[in-house]
Amino acid sequence: MTAVLARLGVRTRTTLVAVTAVAAAIVVAGVVVVLLLGWSLDKSTTEDARSAGLQVVHEIAREGARDLTGTDVAGSGDSASVLQVLGAQGQVVAADPALGGQPPLTPVRPAPGHEVVETVALTVNGASADYRLVSTGVAGPGGPYTVVSARSLAPVTEALTRLSLLFAAAALPMLGISALTVYRAVGSALGPVERMRRTVSEITTRDLERRVDVPPGRDEVHRLAVTLNSMLDRLASAQGAQRRFVSDASHELRSPVNTISTALEVAEHHPEAMSGDELVGVVARETSRLRELVDDLLLLARTDDTTDNPHHGEVDLDDLARTEAERARSTVGLRVEIRTEPVKVTGNAAQLRRAIRNLVDNAREHAASRITVRTGSDGAAALVEVGDDGPGVPAEDRERIFQRFVRRDDSRHHNTSGTGGSAGLGLAIVAGIAARHGGTAECGDSGDPACPGARFRIRLPLREEP
Repeated sequence: MTAVLARLGVRTRTTLVAVTAVAAAIVVAGVVVVLLLGWSLDKSTTEDARSAGLQVVHEIAREGARDLTGTDVAGSGDSASVLQVLGAQGQVVAADPALGGQPPLTPVRPAPGHEVVETVALTVNGASADYRLVSTGVAGPGGPYTVVSARSLAPVTEALTRLSLLFAAAALPMLGISALTVYRAVGSALGPVERMRRTVSEITTRDLERRVDVPPGRDEVHRLAVTLNSMLDRLASAQGAQRRFVSDASHELRSPVNTISTALEVAEHHPEAMSGDELVGVVARETSRLRELVDDLLLLARTDDTTDNPHHGEVDLDDLARTEAERARSTVGLRVEIRTEPVKVTGNAAQLRRAIRNLVDNAREHAASRITVRTGSDGAAALVEVGDDGPGVPAEDRERIFQRFVRRDDSRHHNTSGTGGSAGLGLAIVAGIAARHGGTAECGDSGDPACPGARFRIRLPLREEP
């Protein structure tokens, strides 16, 4: 059954559910009404029988049964309501003409002042039916008597049957109207969704500027349209970034390849212009540059890939920062100041080491004589700061500098040695690694009058101790 419903459309499934709910409501309402009406009619029948019998009871109590012996009671001949008076020995003293000399209707003999209510099947005037009997005991001048008043239950059964048929007849058009109303209402509600589907199906990778129409309401369909447009915005942004990345990467990869190709052509056609050692030096240098560029591109691709989940564990940022700072001390003419405090985060040690190394290399390339490396904490965040006494970064470029393939034509980028920053990828890698670890990368002034220049900072969540 579930598989069959799953193959049906939303409108059909919703209509079936609604019709089923309405049908169940009609059935429950019908059962309740029929039961209440049956209880009311049953009680009314009992009261009618009791009322008819009390008239005879009062008459016997006043005058006795001597005048009733051998006579008829309530001689209307109506088979729906009959009476019978029984003597002390159970003999029929008086009876309704419709009973036609029948024996006592019930064997019960209640004491005077008491009554017994029961339902029995009787045949009156040749017709069989259920009757409500109210037997009442009465003390007359000639002894105790029993007055049996019987009221037919056939009218009750007939009324309940008619009411049930009326409910059944009314249910069919009600279910039809409900089904049509729900089907059309669901279709109208799904109309905007269908228009969104057609619009999205027409959008291609070359036409990501189109957007779906947003309905005026603030319901689920409105939120769906807003979500779809937001998704299309992200896709367009991602596609633009991908195109820019491919264009910039192809340009950067083409540069060392062209240099190698040119050097080989010169060596082939003009051997006197370039010696073998010079050729080997050019090829080796450009090959190293090409290898580092490819490594940077692969690392950026991994930081963008949300399905790539490298091992994460406890990482001592102060140890990584101290190691990279000690490595920078090998640079001739630079003074490296290391001020580290123990700070731990959860992450991938290799990626975090690469981020710190890129910052240190960037500072080493642009420092005049001094760089500083510091680790610490700020509230719930771990900090790694690398500063230098170089020319610094203008405020308008402090966010753009973390984008890919961004190089500024100023003194901040005078060095083009083969580091990750030479192609404009070093700081982009830092920002990508920080983002993958739930942190951020920032750039600002050094904040130290003794060491003016730029200060780069990585902010990461502190490790929560168990």
